[in-house]
Amino acid sequence: MKEVRDVVVVGGGPAGTAAALSLRQRGLDVLLLDEAAFPRDKVCGESVSPEAWRILRQLGAADAVRALEPQPVRGMRLTAPDGTSFAGCYRGAPEPGFAVRRAQLDATLLRCARAAGVEVRERERVRDLCLEDGRVSGVVCGPVEAPRTLGARLVVGADGRRSVVARRLGLLRGHPSLRKFAVRGHWNGMQGLGDHGEMHVVRGGYCGVAPLPEGHANVAFVLERAAMREAAGDLEAFYRATLRRWPRLAERLAGATLLAPPRAIGPLALVARRVSVPGAVLVGDSAGFYDPFTGEGVTLALRSAELATEVAAEALQSRTCGDLREYDRRRHAATKDKFLVNRLLQRIVAWPELSNGVARRLARRPDLADRLVGIAGDFVPARSALGLGFAWDLLRS
Repeated sequence: MKEVRDVVVVGGGPAGTAAALSLRQRGLDVLLLDEAAFPRDKVCGESVSPEAWRILRQLGAADAVRALEPQPVRGMRLTAPDGTSFAGCYRGAPEPGFAVRRAQLDATLLRCARAAGVEVRERERVRDLCLEDGRVSGVVCGPVEAPRTLGARLVVGADGRRSVVARRLGLLRGHPSLRKFAVRGHWNGMQGLGDHGEMHVVRGGYCGVAPLPEGHANVAFVLERAAMREAAGDLEAFYRATLRRWPRLAERLAGATLLAPPRAIGPLALVARRVSVPGAVLVGDSAGFYDPFTGEGVTLALRSAELATEVAAEALQSRTCGDLREYDRRRHAATKDKFLVNRLLQRIVAWPELSNGVARRLARRPDLADRLVGIAGDFVPARSALGLGFAWDLLRS
């Protein structure tokens, strides 16, 4: 007899565990599947914006995350190609953002899900979806030679950039023109770390630094696809050589130790045609990913899970998940302005002369810098940066 659950969540990252926790809090029977064994590493900037704390508190997971003693992140500092630097603070946020290794964060959230009554099965690979009468009705998992079918009233696709759920439904594809790649390394002993995240811009790329607990640092750069050809065969040598494009960072890393071989990921930009179909929703990177420049990936994952479960819970209570398009509408309304700001920032970063000029203006206007960083931190409405008033303030400074 086929096993049937209220909800099957595919993927145990922040989006998947947030969706599982939220639906379990509503009294639903939730099964979470992930092909990995936790803790496991994940390529990520590892700096989390302040808005994440609100969602973590709702999920009952905030205290568990605080027990990790994450590094507080109180703002961002950006350095332009000509060396001009400005800092913006998360002014007005109830508490700072934080930085912590994803291996720790994800494992902790997964433990919270288990403690709340979510059944978690690690090392369980989902290979396909079950479709009945035009809707998703479950998943196919397990080894190829002995697949198992699990029925579900709702399937949550939270399995990341290579999402089986999204791709089986034909919803996820690479961006037609944005083909950037990221390479990340963890360091011990980097000089000059503080309580701000950092972004260092040069022509053709940028490098982010997140201060981690125990004096460690996440140092990750993003380059165009063409620049990555040089990495063939020896990613670590390429990573170390490329960091010399940022001389000030290279100086600060001169006495530091690379803790493990670097890892790469890309292309970064993904586009989802929709984030729901009858019987299934997509959350986190499965629902599309633009670029890590503003460092909001984990918070966006949590927020997408929050929006999806609000809609899904209502549908499950009405005994049908045939129409979940309200989630598409709510997610678009919640993210459209932020994504537009991201695209505008990408245009500025791609033009060194413009980024130098903007950096000089923001260095003279800390109030504008704070507003821009607040938008990146998800607690200042992104729409406030899209009006003519903000642009005029920026350009006349």
